Amino acid sequence: MKFKIDFKYNFYQYVWIFISGCYIGYGVETIWCLIKNGFIESRKSLVLGHLSVAYGMGAVLLTLILVNFEKAPLWKTFLTAFLSGTVVEYICSWGQETFFHSVAWDYSHLPLNINGRVCLLYSLFWGVLGVAWVKLVIPLFTKIFEKIHIPFEKALIGIFIVFFVFDAFLSASAAVRMNERKTDELPTNRYEQFLDEHYDDETMRKIYANSKNI
Repeated sequence: MKFKIDFKYNFYQYVWIFISGCYIGYGVETIWCLIKNGFIESRKSLVLGHLSVAYGMGAVLLTLILVNFEKAPLWKTFLTAFLSGTVVEYICSWGQETFFHSVAWDYSHLPLNINGRVCLLYSLFWGVLGVAWVKLVIPLFTKIFEKIHIPFEKALIGIFIVFFVFDAFLSASAAVRMNERKTDELPTNRYEQFLDEHYDDETMRKIYANSKNI
């Protein structure tokens, strides 16, 4: 089986796909939490914007890998999405645990899991999502990109990228500082003092309500 990366869309369109995935994922997670637990809880990945970065990355990945699968057999689409989604989910879980000493999901209680990071059930969901992505989502993206032309698109994307990088840096800094406070490390500069003041432990727990420290 060949995994082909095809840049069918241009850079700006892939950024829109990323943004769409982030916000749709955030919305789905929020609604699911409301249905499951009866209350609204933060499901965002960064401290400022309401973005669910894992979903945005997943949207771009599925599009890149599956963009030429419209005529492929369903089993091939399913298997490709099954494998690629599982690998990305494992890497995201490992990265969060390694660099931020926390976990956002744990499948240890489910059968056929690997280190609690991935499991058969959610890998099957990735496969089904991949089929839906090829049959429904990618054609929709294509129609939207053909018919809608956003004024000042490059400027808007540029502003988003600057904000996203800043938000990611601030979020990572706040997470690192939170871990340092666990060992009673005092702030060594004004930036760390700022983080302690505006992103204290209580605030961080509200922002990352679904994450658990390890």
